[in-house]
Amino acid sequence: MRIRGSIMDRDMMQSRILKKLGVEPAIYESFQILISSLSTILGYCGDEHLESLKTWNSPITQNLNKLDPDEIEFIESELSGATIPINECQIRVQKLIPNDERKKFAAYYTIDQGTRFMESVAYEYLKIYEKQRVVLADPFLGSGRTLTAAINKIGSKKVEAVWGVEPLVLPALVAYASLLKVMGGEKDNVKVIAGDTFKEVPKAFSPFTHFGLPKVDIILTNPPFTRWKYLEKGYRDYLLKVICELGYEGFLTRREVSLQILSMFLSDYILINGGLLVSVLPASTFYTIYGRGYKSLIKKSYEILGLVELASRPSFSEDCGFKEVIIVAVKNGNRSRQTLFTELNNNCEERAKDIIFGQKIEGINAFNIHGLPRFMDINWLALFGKNKLRDIIANIFEQGLKKGKLDYWENVLGRGSIIRGVEMYGPEFFFIPNKHWSISREDEDAVEIENKENKSKLILGKEFLTRTLRKPSLYSNVIEANVESYMLTVPQKELQELPGDLKNYIEWGINSRTANPAIKAYGKYWFSHVHKQMATKRPFGQVFIPDKVDLSFSRRGVFANYTREKTAASKNFYITKDENQTIAKLLVGWFNSTLFISTLILLGRKISETWTRFLENDYLELPIINVNSTDKESTLEVCRKVDNLISKPLPPLWNQMHKEYRYLLDLSIAEATKLDKPEKIVEDLHQTLTTYLQ
Repeated sequence: MRIRGSIMDRDMMQSRILKKLGVEPAIYESFQILISSLSTILGYCGDEHLESLKTWNSPITQNLNKLDPDEIEFIESELSGATIPINECQIRVQKLIPNDERKKFAAYYTIDQGTRFMESVAYEYLKIYEKQRVVLADPFLGSGRTLTAAINKIGSKKVEAVWGVEPLVLPALVAYASLLKVMGGEKDNVKVIAGDTFKEVPKAFSPFTHFGLPKVDIILTNPPFTRWKYLEKGYRDYLLKVICELGYEGFLTRREVSLQILSMFLSDYILINGGLLVSVLPASTFYTIYGRGYKSLIKKSYEILGLVELASRPSFSEDCGFKEVIIVAVKNGNRSRQTLFTELNNNCEERAKDIIFGQKIEGINAFNIHGLPRFMDINWLALFGKNKLRDIIANIFEQGLKKGKLDYWENVLGRGSIIRGVEMYGPEFFFIPNKHWSISREDEDAVEIENKENKSKLILGKEFLTRTLRKPSLYSNVIEANVESYMLTVPQKELQELPGDLKNYIEWGINSRTANPAIKAYGKYWFSHVHKQMATKRPFGQVFIPDKVDLSFSRRGVFANYTREKTAASKNFYITKDENQTIAKLLVGWFNSTLFISTLILLGRKISETWTRFLENDYLELPIINVNSTDKESTLEVCRKVDNLISKPLPPLWNQMHKEYRYLLDLSIAEATKLDKPEKIVEDLHQTLTTYLQ
């Protein structure tokens, strides 16, 4: 044996081999996992030499040709010392992935509770499945733990073939060795590809390829959740091209999508009719605009048996902070069946059986997804658990819609009635006052500003300034906003054509680097990008809704703000447009009512534990008070209640629940929408919210 030198020599040899094989990180533990995996595979070859693997379809076969004879001999000399069981390799290899690689590949692996549930679902499903043998796959394989667990559960004799794709070489090899072992060494029935799923799967199913993969009866997967912005533009373009070529263009609701949605389209492509899909997915899939296309696909083409969340933690994936759920669905199944929404504790087998057989028991909600009211379809997470708030809001909306006193936003105000405020690059330059400049004096025509550091003064004409709401926290306790901020709106002109003080202010922005974000984004006429938006968007109105809100309302006494005159706003607000004074007050009454705020709590997109948001399209899907059918007396009553509160400093919202003014505002809204027993509805709503927040 040639390599028997120092520890340093052995470390160098191991590192060199790992790098040639494409294994990262090139460290001792990686080498031990490599050796253990190869030892497992060779155990089914009946041979101790790596040469015999060159005829196998293992993920590392092609890279063995990169090794020289000394390196091959070194590996073979180490095989007898392989001590890590392959099932332990599956766990350990997950923890070796460097953070940058983990982020790039979204390498989050399913926890034991998740794999137990998924294997149990596959097991129960096969009890009513007619085929004697099935094809299993995980197109986003990882180290293969989910598939190996499932095969152990259902028995390898029922598995005709199993395959998966994994971009990282070492996890792919571990997965192959694990699957080979659980399949009893039937190498012809196991296929693992080390590569990009979005490249390998279309190629493998192409009629022009020399090798193929079988269509799948059961998919068990945890797809990547990489944010779209983290992917290179060229790769994003490639992904969209592939998905469109596979026939899913009609389900792409926008060009900026999420990778898990594309992963689900790819999974649908490989799944046979009647096939079972069990997948971990971010909860946001079921309440963001990015997931709408996928929701349309599964409502059209799947029997959605269940959605499952964890009781003990938010995520089914290791080291993942996002809330996740598991979807269980059958392709082209009975779409009239109700979907079960349930929580998972240590009852994996029971819950799997409940979902597969559609058993409705206490603690499990059942809803017909295809028959949901439009407003409930916004956020499927609202369908989990006992939720009196959900029942109250559903009752309010159903009554109001039936009587025509509530209607969907776009029907009442039109699609163009809501617009987001102005986005600017460099707010500490474009907003006046800001952290560098204060307003020292103003009149009808101009504003004098003073530099806080050197006390220099400049005078800016109001033709270059637009009064603007800056950020929601400035107006969080009073309905009528006292707007003391301006936005610099400079038309596109040469710098020398502008008034002297304005030119000096712009030059200060350049020299102080405060304007750097705009300069970098817009070049020569960077100082005009706000003016262009003002001209095209016309972001003016009297009712302003924050783009996100902390549902604890610990510092917030109102939700929507009002101005007597049409005013502009920053991107931190949505603006309702084209209303008159009366309609504006009616709307601000609705948006500040407990009826509407409860809708935020129930249906809003959770972006953290307590923060939520709606986007323009979400608002268009919500019922609002129908300003076109509200009678004059009811309108005036709501306006009177708003006038009583409009300048009143209000405590945090939850401290208002037992205040008379809060009750009277809500009652005026309930009566305007002609709800049955309005007093009782308002009282129940207040009591439920108080309990809910405790």
